Amino acid sequence: MVRKLRVAIVVGVAGVGKSTVLSYARKILEDEGYVVETLNYGDFMLKYVIEKGICRNRDEIRSLPLSEQRSVQSLVAKEMRNYINSLPLKYPEKDIVVFVDTHAVIKTATGFWPGLPEYVVKELKPDTIVVVEADPQLIVQRQSRDLSRYRKDYSDVGLVKEVMDFIRMFSVASATLVGASVSIVRNEENKAEEAGKSLAELVKGL
Repeated sequence: MVRKLRVAIVVGVAGVGKSTVLSYARKILEDEGYVVETLNYGDFMLKYVIEKGICRNRDEIRSLPLSEQRSVQSLVAKEMRNYINSLPLKYPEKDIVVFVDTHAVIKTATGFWPGLPEYVVKELKPDTIVVVEADPQLIVQRQSRDLSRYRKDYSDVGLVKEVMDFIRMFSVASATLVGASVSIVRNEENKAEEAGKSLAELVKGL
């Protein structure tokens, strides 16, 4: 039997609960025998810029000039793709799911920049791009409860809704470049496990 490698890029506005949804989806899939890897694009970027002495934290990454952002994004995408390509050799008898946890858009002082431009999405070659969403008011409330993840620039309901609209548009644009599907997974209050189940079922159907 030919085993499958599925790559799902998962995006969402800060505070939507993406990490929690991913953790539930991962457990469900692993319990069913899948090998599951969750790769955080931001972690790869942060490691690179710290090693190169370019930035000290995530906030400074968002302040980089666009040309430098592009360079770092491109290098990180290649590194992640090389890792993804190694997985079928490591687990030849297993079905593999790779979740790429990232952002479809990056809000900066000079506007919204694509988190998945052509030179990134064509390296990652996703089968699907999944947008995790919730009510904007709920997202602001979640952020206010979790001060470790609080972002002042995402504390306004109107702005959160605007960013969510951009995420949908940018996700469709990126998916079109590689023929990937786009889906919405709702993460309602106290229903993250249900959202995780929806994500797991979506990926299994690819």
